[in-house]
Parts: sequence; structure tokens; C-alpha cells
Amino acid sequence: MDHWQIQELIINALKEDMPFGDQTTELLIPEGILGRAFFLAKEDLVVCGQPVVEAVFKLLDQDVKVEWTVPEGEEVKAGTKFGYVTGTVRSLLQGERVSLNFLQHLSGIATKVRRMTKKIEGTKTLLLDTRKTLPGLKVLQKYAVRVGGGTNHRFSLSDGILIKDNHIKALGGLKQVLEKLKRSPTLLKVEIEVKTFEELLIVLQSDAQVDIVMLDNFSYEDIKRALELIRVYKPQIKVEISGGIREDNIEQFAELGVDFISSGAITHSVKAVDISMKIERVWERGD
Repeated sequence: MDHWQIQELIINALKEDMPFGDQTTELLIPEGILGRAFFLAKEDLVVCGQPVVEAVFKLLDQDVKVEWTVPEGEEVKAGTKFGYVTGTVRSLLQGERVSLNFLQHLSGIATKVRRMTKKIEGTKTLLLDTRKTLPGLKVLQKYAVRVGGGTNHRFSLSDGILIKDNHIKALGGLKQVLEKLKRSPTLLKVEIEVKTFEELLIVLQSDAQVDIVMLDNFSYEDIKRALELIRVYKPQIKVEISGGIREDNIEQFAELGVDFISSGAITHSVKAVDISMKIERVWERGD
């Protein structure tokens, strides 16, 4: 993640939070007061979002200094002070909520992903995200997935061929899609989503280019059966499963030997973790 990818997002977040300045801080806090604040983990979490926090304060005030006591992606326990911000108290207060909003959300994603990827360690399965991201936050959310130990699927519709139910419906059926593929070769990876064994067999019996097959909402037993069919017909095809995969069952699905497990929930509905920013010291400039 490069700073140019997030600068406009942060500028807009700060404008949204201070459309006409920070009325409380400007009324109460003298300009010359300096302070030091810390970030406090109020639950066990994976720290994610340090570059964003740094960019928030740097855009507000070039003189604010951000220091971290743990690296990005580190697991910390509840009660850990894992970072410090030093600068004018006005700048600290103006950047507090925006920086925490990003930090809590991204750390929430990284924490969830870390827990899930730990459960599938020792298998060949990779945990993938999806395009089910919040508008405008895709770059950050997918960054948090990587920090947590997951793998990014497509960033956009430009990144690969993923044929889903609506594509199939629009062309009149899966056979028509496969015929179209044969007439339209591509250098991109081709993935097809199937929802039934009938659709899977149609794909496996076709000589169209198919690199990955996604088994959508297949049960555990049906995935086992599908893997057997794929090994017989086209063992070179990679297998992705999606739908109904949770933290409490991901391990058993990974042990089946699938290549990928994709989850939209790790970005679109993950719970933010609890982090606070507290001022611990205040002094006059020159003290």
C-alpha cells in the first residue's frame, strides 16, 4: 500500500470530521500546548493501520511525531500501549477520531484473518478475500487482509476472469459460456462459479480454458464428492470454495485439500476492535 493510494481518502475523512474546524478544541485548547498520547489495546488484537495513522497526523501537522513500540502485524494483548503520538494538543485531538476509526477497523480485519489463517496452518489452503468491500476502502481493507496473513483475490473487475451466475444467466447457460470461452482465448486466469454437480460436470467435460472452479455453497460432503470428480477429470484445475465458511469450521474444510477458501465476511462485516487514544502528558512549548 502506497501513500498516494490513501491520501485522498484520509483528506476526505478529515474534511468530513472537521467541515468547519474543531470547534471544541479551538475554543478550549491554547495553540502552544504540547502533549503526548498513547494508543491502548483494550482487547487482544493484531495491530494494523500504522501507515494510515501516520498519514492522518502528517496531513494535519507536519511536526507531529508518531512512534510505535510494536511492528505492523504484531499480536498484542489487552492493556498494551503500542504507539505514541507527540505534538500540539490541538493536532492530537483533531486527528484522534479519524486515526482511531481507521486503526480499529483495519486491526479488526487483521485480527479476524489471523485467527482464521492460524486454523489452516499446515494445509495447502489459502484464505482469500473478495470484492465485498466498503466503497472507497478497498485498498485499505485488502491491505489489512494481507497483514493478517490472508491472500488477496481480485482487486477489481479488471484483474481476472471470474464467471458467476449472472454471467451464465445472461448468456443463456453454462454451455454457451464455455463455447464463448473457446472462441475468446485470454491470458488471464479463468475462474467459473458452479452451484450444482450438473454445472461442475459440464465444466469438467469441456475443453474450454478453466483454471479455477469455485464451488459455491456446497456442503462438506458435496465438496468431498466434487473433489473426487475433479481429480478424475481435470486434476490440474484449482478449487476454491465459498459460502458458509466460518472461523469455527474453516479447519475441517481446509483439510479436504481445497486450494482456496474465500470469505466476504472478513471485509464487509468484520467487527472493529477496541482501541483508545489517551493523552498522558501535557506541557507548554519550551518546557
